[in-house]
Amino acid sequence: MYPDKLGYYRVGDAKFYSKLEAIEHMTKTGVHLHWDFNEAVFSSYNWKAEPAESLSELYCRRAQQLRDQYDYVVLCYSGGSDSDNILHSFVDNDIRIDEVVSMINVEATGDRDSWLNEEIYKTAAPIVEELQKRQNFRYRVVDLTPMQIDFFSQTQNRHDWIYKMSMSWSPNNVSRDNWAMRVPEWANIIASGRKFCMIYGLDKPRIAHVDGKFCVRFLDMVDVAATVDSRAGLQPYTDELFYWTPDLPEITIKQAHVVKRYLQGDIANKPYMSLTVGDKNTVFKEYQGKKYWLSRDGLSSLIYPKWKPGLVLCTKSFSTIFSNRDTWFFNLQSEHPVKKVWSMGVDKLWKSLPDYWKNNPQDISKGVRLCVSPNYFIE
Repeated sequence: MYPDKLGYYRVGDAKFYSKLEAIEHMTKTGVHLHWDFNEAVFSSYNWKAEPAESLSELYCRRAQQLRDQYDYVVLCYSGGSDSDNILHSFVDNDIRIDEVVSMINVEATGDRDSWLNEEIYKTAAPIVEELQKRQNFRYRVVDLTPMQIDFFSQTQNRHDWIYKMSMSWSPNNVSRDNWAMRVPEWANIIASGRKFCMIYGLDKPRIAHVDGKFCVRFLDMVDVAATVDSRAGLQPYTDELFYWTPDLPEITIKQAHVVKRYLQGDIANKPYMSLTVGDKNTVFKEYQGKKYWLSRDGLSSLIYPKWKPGLVLCTKSFSTIFSNRDTWFFNLQSEHPVKKVWSMGVDKLWKSLPDYWKNNPQDISKGVRLCVSPNYFIE
């Protein structure tokens, strides 16, 4: 509904969808780089006012919004809390979803129990099969292996593929550029003129403390859902973020208020809270001179009514460049043609970036600094 709703970069009067291009222009001109993620829309809302609708009602509203907007709707499903909540939002409300897709790399690993594959076969597939008894949608499992080999084998991708991403340059991620066009049945649907969209479960609210008040921030980490071509509108279908969307900001606002309310009172004795330092997806609250962190499962349980902790799921990858998904790729011989193309690209990336943009100039695995939106205060 809104143009550029997946975000863009601005350096002076110049506009970019590739973060690397924007950084290069910033380096040449000395003009500050700014990431704009729907600021005009989000800043028009009163984030301190909690929406009256329940989270379940808002999730239903978002599912119907997407159903009404597109002819063919596909959900990227891992079995994790974000995508699981989306699938339930469609099925539980009898809103038709056309297809659910999960990604594996069994052709490369030969192991259904390896990282990535295990959560699909032990968690995602059983859940989907159970929900298919209630709604007749297709479940497709796509092996990323040939897609990755093909991407890094193409002549046009040998030198400039690094400009297709802005945060995550791991092989599996960049190889999904325009990936709906490489699944024949999807390509046929798109060629027929039907409006086609891929839905991604991005993301939980990123809640921070600033001057003693809770606020929400967005991060330019949409690579996991949309490549540069997607953000620029250069592909013949649409990538949609279910949660971080200007089409329904009330979702993130409501989620943040639910979490804030939980972090009131005697939090030392509440479930999901501990003195263990949380990860980047969680939030802390100081209480009696100590920092108490909300666990990842706790956050999911608060904002997703149907979530059941304890399922077999992948741990988060330690790097946005050396993803655990691509261990098989990194184990290829250094002279393997596709490994060589990827390695040369990453080497070029790291050499072209000023140290300011590196999380650790001595450690490429730490990746590139994220851009952060303005603070949207909820109190």
